Amino acid sequence: MKRNVRFIYLYIFLAQLFFDRALWVIYLNEQGMSMTEIGIIEALMHLSVVLLEVPTGIVADLYGRKISLFLGNLMSIGYGTFMLIGDSFSLFGLALVTLGVSVTFQSGAEEALAYDTLKEYGEEKRYTSVVGTMIALELISLSVAKFFGGWLAEIDFTYVYLAVIVSHIVALVPVFFLHEPPREKPEKMSIHRQWLSQVKTGWRVWQKHPSIHAPIIFFVGVGAVAVIIVFYGQEYFVRLGLSPLWIGTIFTAEGLIGAWMAKIAYKAEERWSFFSITKYGYLLFLLFFVLFIWSPVWGIVSSFLILTQLLTLYEPIFSNMIQHRLDSSVRATFFSMISVVESFVTMLTFPLFGWVIDSWSFETGFVAILLLLMALYAWQVPDLKQNKHQLNS
Repeated sequence: MKRNVRFIYLYIFLAQLFFDRALWVIYLNEQGMSMTEIGIIEALMHLSVVLLEVPTGIVADLYGRKISLFLGNLMSIGYGTFMLIGDSFSLFGLALVTLGVSVTFQSGAEEALAYDTLKEYGEEKRYTSVVGTMIALELISLSVAKFFGGWLAEIDFTYVYLAVIVSHIVALVPVFFLHEPPREKPEKMSIHRQWLSQVKTGWRVWQKHPSIHAPIIFFVGVGAVAVIIVFYGQEYFVRLGLSPLWIGTIFTAEGLIGAWMAKIAYKAEERWSFFSITKYGYLLFLLFFVLFIWSPVWGIVSSFLILTQLLTLYEPIFSNMIQHRLDSSVRATFFSMISVVESFVTMLTFPLFGWVIDSWSFETGFVAILLLLMALYAWQVPDLKQNKHQLNS
């Protein structure tokens, strides 16, 4: 068990070394792409996630988590290669679609493999701690990649994408050594029938567990807001008068603090009930979002760091609650379906928020989000209270 978990940790660290994570928009702009073209290219990535998340989740459930991770990593190598040789809208679009496919192959498979490994040895109670470490390693890896990516870009962007390719070739090594725990597998059938079967299975899981509805809706809603804050936050900070050096420092701090928060998430789970964490955590998110809109610069920066950490802290606790309610044969697929919804909501809200900024202002956009978050809270809290006992058990 320890050996398998360590190889999962190593894989996650290597697989998240995207040295262009904070640079790819700049790179495409230097390659002659307009901001509109860059927006379309990013939309293509999200579209690929929406269309392929469930089918690739089927691969993990039917043929194994190792195969899914292996294919996902090959797609990451393809992404780095297409970005390296790209010189046109079509090639860069293909690169981002490939990245989206990579994400779909890996999402859900890592968590499912970790949970099944712990379950094989009767150690499910350690899942929150393990997944917290996984998230922490992911954030540390991204922080390292952002730092060295900036340094490599100062020399030549070619080295940035060569580093992406090499790191993901190395990431294939721990995948080879992973142990696939025995588990019940769904019946094999045609791809079309598999897709329909898994969608129906996911819907049955949703109907069977009404207690998970409110937490999932909260998680997806806050996740979409976090994407907007993190991405548009860069320009927001520029308009507040912060220099690129300060902005880089803020985002580095966000990643490193997030790694620590993910690691200690299990302690919050031990101290408070899931109902309390969800309800009062959401209220804290609303409070600091208000401060994020109407504060001095230091208050806005502090609120930004806290908002992102609240989601990071909640993610492993939320994942553990869902994992306990699912059979092994559908875990990867159901988490993939959650990712589909997240990507779909992001596709709708992301460009819409940009349009609001262009038409009015950042403040108008943030106030609109705040009103939506408050409406979501009023809509879902009764359902949350009704299922309080089931959630805590």
